[in-house]
Amino acid sequence: MAPVSTLQRALSRSRGLPRQLHPPSICLFCSFSSANRPPATTLLPRSRRTLPNLQQQQQRRRHQSTSPSSSSSTTTNPRTDLHRALLDLQTHAPNHVNLPRLQLALRNLSEPPGHESIRVAFLSAATTTTTAKQLLRLALADPLQPAAAWEAQLLLEEEGHDAGAPLIVRVVGGAGGGAGQIQEQQRQRRHVIPELRVESALFKGADLEMVVAPLASTAAVSGEGIVDDAVLVPTVDVAATTAGHVAPVGTPVHMALLVGEGVLGAASVLSLPVLEGPEVIARAVNFSTRVGGEDLVDCPLVAVNVEAASEGLELFRVDVSNAMKYEALWSEANVGRIAEWLRKSALPSDEGLMKAPVRNLINSLLRNARAAIQEAEARDLSAELRTKVSPGTVAHLDQALAEWAQNAHQELQQQLDLAFTTRPWSKLGWWKLFWRADDVGMVTSEMVALRFLPRAEQGIIYLAGRIQEAGDVGQPLYTGPTLPQASPGPQKKQDTVAPSTAGKWPTHIPFTRNYLQEKTVPSLQALAQKLVVQSSSLAGLSTALAGLSYLSAFGAYECGAIAALGIALSFRRFQQKWEAAREYWEGEVREEGRKAIRATEASVAEVLDRAGRTPDPRADQGAQLEELRKAEEIITRAEEAHARIK
Repeated sequence: MAPVSTLQRALSRSRGLPRQLHPPSICLFCSFSSANRPPATTLLPRSRRTLPNLQQQQQRRRHQSTSPSSSSSTTTNPRTDLHRALLDLQTHAPNHVNLPRLQLALRNLSEPPGHESIRVAFLSAATTTTTAKQLLRLALADPLQPAAAWEAQLLLEEEGHDAGAPLIVRVVGGAGGGAGQIQEQQRQRRHVIPELRVESALFKGADLEMVVAPLASTAAVSGEGIVDDAVLVPTVDVAATTAGHVAPVGTPVHMALLVGEGVLGAASVLSLPVLEGPEVIARAVNFSTRVGGEDLVDCPLVAVNVEAASEGLELFRVDVSNAMKYEALWSEANVGRIAEWLRKSALPSDEGLMKAPVRNLINSLLRNARAAIQEAEARDLSAELRTKVSPGTVAHLDQALAEWAQNAHQELQQQLDLAFTTRPWSKLGWWKLFWRADDVGMVTSEMVALRFLPRAEQGIIYLAGRIQEAGDVGQPLYTGPTLPQASPGPQKKQDTVAPSTAGKWPTHIPFTRNYLQEKTVPSLQALAQKLVVQSSSLAGLSTALAGLSYLSAFGAYECGAIAALGIALSFRRFQQKWEAAREYWEGEVREEGRKAIRATEASVAEVLDRAGRTPDPRADQGAQLEELRKAEEIITRAEEAHARIK
């Protein structure tokens, strides 16, 4: 009968709490919506401002009587100072603090000390929340009372209701609240989220509110490092319109219980990297068979058996004489640890001390905010060092750029003059083109690849490396055309950015080289083949005409003259067009080379000019660093005020 006496003492203790100290309960989702959020300056309800707690007044008088001086530092309320510091932190560092958790902390500071509302999340690692709901029912159920209507309603799935949909469970006190009222309330709040009011004598006056949802619906557990914020601010899909559209809503909580089912559930729960301790983020796994204590040594989870606990609870409610069986099954189920975890954190404090979950929330909030601010400050300082380029360095780089441009123009002239006087190019004369028409593409591509600014390209890469070493003056450093890459198919060609060179140095020279090889060389080869065919056709037609004339009683001299005239005209036309095409292609290669050099020089000069126009790169980052330091001072002020709170 030991469990009976324990539950009776808990029942009598919970019923003995003063009713007037219980703050009015507010819906979790409504409290964090922009429309229903209470004003930040309201610290206590009107009734509590007019009738303050007698014990709090006595403590303030005792503190004032024992203070060594009457300075403002000893008479200020630390909760008010902390509230103002958190408001300042929200104003000056909104990007470095978790705003939903900050709003929850501000709400708790506006409540009476020791009677703060506690939010707990039961997150199921499975697709359904059945196990989490059963565990929540066992933790809140009173074995001394018959089964309440909310117990059946908690486990009962509505028609058309998704088994994995989120659910809010609120612990209230007093009588009433039958199943009909619960269903009516659910119909009223269907556009927000289903809500269930639970009457539990064991948690009377705790102002406890829980959200039950699948762990996957938090939409943040993606394996990207620590997931504390994802677990403590679970994201649930809430109906936003009557048409069925949903919107993700973050629900900040003080504590979270990760619930798994079986071995796979234990693996899923244990694989989540969290920094908070078990008093904030706990893990519970339901096993259908008993697990020995030696198997869970140093294992950060609680092995429970909801089936055994439910069986023991039903046996005790049927007949009190089954207390021994209930005690054995309840001890085997290990559900008492979850109930004790909730009671220790949620029950109000008679001494008026801040509840432990609220203190842990504020500590975690300030610690994470300081870490985020220090990381941002280090990132800004490193960026400041990278972008610092002295004027002397810019002058030396300008001189190096001028030398490179001069050498590039000289190389272009010398290499192309040498290329167009070599033997391979001379073999492409018009009279040799009849048996070398297919070699035009190979010869010209090789000339462009070997003679078109190879040293200039190497020099600009080296100069870009010197600029990168002098300072990171832009990302990407250079703007230029993309490098086309030949596709396998002859009919499909697509220009894509080469990932190894894009943005690191100017790409005008390789782009121009690829343009000459892929656009002009095939056109030149096609023209050569076309001219050969046309010249051969004209010569053949003139010869055929001469033959027909000879058969028509013309003389041999007349027929030979016709054939010779046709062949001479075809060759003359062939020579003129091919020589003009060769000269045009030579001029195009030279002009494209000069354009590539000028574009490269302009791209590098733009980078150097941008670096020269920033004599003090710290000017833009000074304001950011000042804001970060101010935020650090606010965090220090909040930590000092938090340390003074009892």
